[in-house]
Amino acid sequence: MNGLEGIKVIDLSQYVAAPAGPRVLGEMGAEVIKIEPLTGDEQRTQGASFGMVDDQIENRGYDMANTNKNWVSINLKDPKGYEFALKLIADADILVTSFRDAALRKLGLDYKTLSAKFPKLVYAQMRGYGERGPLKDAKGFDATAYSSRGGPALNIPQKGDAPGNMPAAFGDFYAALALCTGVLAALVRRMKTGKGDRVSVNLYHVALWGMHVPIISRQEGLEFPKSRKTVPCPTNNCYQSKDGEWFIICFGHYNKYFELVMRTIGLDELVGNKELDTLEVIGKNGKNVYVIKRMEEAFAQKTFVEWEKLFLQNDIPFQKCFKIDDILGDEEAYANDSLRHFNYDLGHRVMPTSPVKLWSVGDPRIWIAKPVGYDTREYMLKYGYSEDQIEQMSKGGSVKVYDGKPLNFDKAEPSSARIALRDV
Repeated sequence: MNGLEGIKVIDLSQYVAAPAGPRVLGEMGAEVIKIEPLTGDEQRTQGASFGMVDDQIENRGYDMANTNKNWVSINLKDPKGYEFALKLIADADILVTSFRDAALRKLGLDYKTLSAKFPKLVYAQMRGYGERGPLKDAKGFDATAYSSRGGPALNIPQKGDAPGNMPAAFGDFYAALALCTGVLAALVRRMKTGKGDRVSVNLYHVALWGMHVPIISRQEGLEFPKSRKTVPCPTNNCYQSKDGEWFIICFGHYNKYFELVMRTIGLDELVGNKELDTLEVIGKNGKNVYVIKRMEEAFAQKTFVEWEKLFLQNDIPFQKCFKIDDILGDEEAYANDSLRHFNYDLGHRVMPTSPVKLWSVGDPRIWIAKPVGYDTREYMLKYGYSEDQIEQMSKGGSVKVYDGKPLNFDKAEPSSARIALRDV
């Protein structure tokens, strides 16, 4: 058995944050059944807002959170549709939803109802905000609950700039990993106790988790938003080379590495200056600003390639600040199957894979999202429905059954590292 083979996941969610969790589980080998309304997940319509061109079959804006799933379309408000959904849930290990509490109760799919029927079920809900407090019933999205209220939009950009226009779904994918952590922990608990559990993750909380340092350091007096010209630690900061490339050096242990950095960048005259060589002193006398200015001037004297050579020679941790085009051409990403090539009918594209690798799985097979209701018939047959019943329920609006020609969804190129992973 490889990875999560044998684990069954019901994905009853929309948009990105919640569906991306089952995507990760699917790439680990779980069987994921996505239940959509007859009109489909609204995320299917969002590609254009990301600047993506999609058609009715291939939908790159949707694939981001929806690879490695099986597609069933059910009208959950219809008694026959609800009955079919319960059959799918009955032998599932995990259910993931992003519906709000009132909708779940109305549908009879809330935790209290389902846990009473299926006590071993691990039930996970992705929320915008927490389960308590004034916003517990509010809509919450990545841009609002995570980037705006959670702090990244205003506190990451340089002081004095406008709030950052954060990448769409930036926090959604982090929240998805938090959800996976919860459901897998709940599965371990079930193995020990025989009982399911409820997992709750919300975007606002995930944002605050990532903002640990700003939240704590603000209480110590550090100003946010901050300026790179006044950061407390000059050797943990971003600078610009003579040819305009931005890069970061990352020596948080300023006191230990002050001499090495200063000699490497040609500021030997600062070595031994007791007013400059410890964080404790420059934190009191304010000369962190002076050190940063001198470093800026020094870095402006050489090209990035020249600095890169010196950094490597002196074992100074650094990294050029990548544009998206740099990432798309980065050998490191492809060597580790962090980015995977996909041969869509609409053209060649590249997409990130799940960042969690199981050696028993290796670099997983990945297939793209299918049309609404593509696997409905297969699962209905599996759960005892006859062809006549399927046709009646389809005509009656209980389910949607895909009636087009069979399609190929294996658009991902095999990873060149697929075999090598187990041999590392």
